[in-house]
Amino acid sequence: MQPYGEIEIVSTFGNAPAEYAAIRKAAGKMDVAQRGILQATGKDRLDFLNRILTNQTFDKATKSGMGAGKGIYAYLLNGKGRIVADMNVLELGDCTWLEMDARLIEPAWSLLAKYIIMDDVQLTSLVGWQHEIALHGPKAGEAIGAAELTALESKPVKIGGVAAVVFRDDPCGVPGYFIVAPAGQISALWTSLPNRPVGWAMFNAIRIEAGRPLMGIDFDDTILPAETGPAQLARAVSFTKGCYLGQEIVARMHARGVVARQLVGIRMDAEELPVAGSMVYDADSNAVGGITSSTISPVLSNAAICLGLVKKAFMAVGTELTIPAEGKMCKGRVVELPFVKMSE
Repeated sequence: MQPYGEIEIVSTFGNAPAEYAAIRKAAGKMDVAQRGILQATGKDRLDFLNRILTNQTFDKATKSGMGAGKGIYAYLLNGKGRIVADMNVLELGDCTWLEMDARLIEPAWSLLAKYIIMDDVQLTSLVGWQHEIALHGPKAGEAIGAAELTALESKPVKIGGVAAVVFRDDPCGVPGYFIVAPAGQISALWTSLPNRPVGWAMFNAIRIEAGRPLMGIDFDDTILPAETGPAQLARAVSFTKGCYLGQEIVARMHARGVVARQLVGIRMDAEELPVAGSMVYDADSNAVGGITSSTISPVLSNAAICLGLVKKAFMAVGTELTIPAEGKMCKGRVVELPFVKMSE
């Protein structure tokens, strides 16, 4: 086990290589106790969310919201354009789920509630009521009859006699399916899935290989959307839907093409692995950033790879950096993300 905020999650079930292989070659099941859902109900919920979140949930031209089974990824920003929470917004037809790191439920709820004035919108935390299990791997969809789902699509399913909702998200760069079921039935659901159990350690290694940053680890509430990198920005932000909370800052940065710092991929020249929190230096020993996540990549011949936040002058692919690792100063270079593409 290992700590994750105020809870403990499984680090490994004791056979890390087999867990890694399950995600890469078949399908591994993972308890996702660290995730939670804030549920929105009321007829105005999608229009309201469209006016608050960075991505589009409602079409003003047709005056219609996302259809049941559809979803988007979005940021919730404060008035200064900083990220308060990131979330998967899943429309189920009779309600909308805002699925996110459970630690973000309270700050997100508090901020959203401030802007509910005349809108017919109600917010309810499902933490403790609903629980998630994830299946990651190329055969994950087949295991639960959900292979047809595309990114952030969802549908109701019945697995092992348990009624649940499954949605797709691919943080590991391989097909990923998140099964949401009543907490009281999660043990029966887990037992009914024959897949190898996997822990955080190998999930974390593969999501770094896939270049997927996580809020609370690689970025936090001091970060602007553009600083999370081009792929994240494209996933999270619509530049055509109109106004939302913090939009002016996001639009101005986008129009000017200016960002002071950004998350990048770094591959070390040698085998030494920097730890998260290590400073990143230029050739003159000036601090220019920091490491946010790191791992040894089996599929890249045990290369040491990292995600790091660096200043603008050091963001370009090929830029050489100096990073302390295992007691000495080591060289690394900015590389294109993802480190490992899904096709590989």
